[in-house]
Amino acid sequence: MSENKGALRREMKERRNAAKDRSLRDGEICKNLFSVPEFSNGGSVFLYASFASEADTSRIADELIRRGRRIFYPRVNGTEMYPVEYVGQAFSPGRFGVREPIGERAEEIPEITVLPMLAADKRLFRLGYGGGFYDRYLCCRNTLKIGICYDFQLIDHIPAEECDVPADILVTDKRILYRNERR
Repeated sequence: MSENKGALRREMKERRNAAKDRSLRDGEICKNLFSVPEFSNGGSVFLYASFASEADTSRIADELIRRGRRIFYPRVNGTEMYPVEYVGQAFSPGRFGVREPIGERAEEIPEITVLPMLAADKRLFRLGYGGGFYDRYLCCRNTLKIGICYDFQLIDHIPAEECDVPADILVTDKRILYRNERR
């Protein structure tokens, strides 16, 4: 199964890297995300700092700040990922080249977690980068899980393993999906 996931990761990175209109798509993702009442009216947000060709989270962060919402970003230490509250501090490159905020580990569990991904399926399982950081973080925390990605990253089936944690909501540049018809 991991061999299939590896090939799928390569294919999805290539697709994402080839997309020419990502900025327009990023704007649509942001607009769609804020149209989700559970997000728009929710509390604190654990938001990833996008890198490479990931769906850009900078507009989302700017709007959350404008609305006075608390934002946390992930930091990785060994095999563990934990939130650090963003209060305007600098970021530094983390272990994988992803920007991580400087600051202390937050004990608070943000109410909403925005998930990065290479792909998702209609069951809202996501394909990450293979480190399992988000699955380990999410497995024992009560947080609303919202995945964001470009619509072309939505595929028929992701080979899910027992430890994989699906999103509750998936937001793309073209649609919003709820797991198990939550609405």
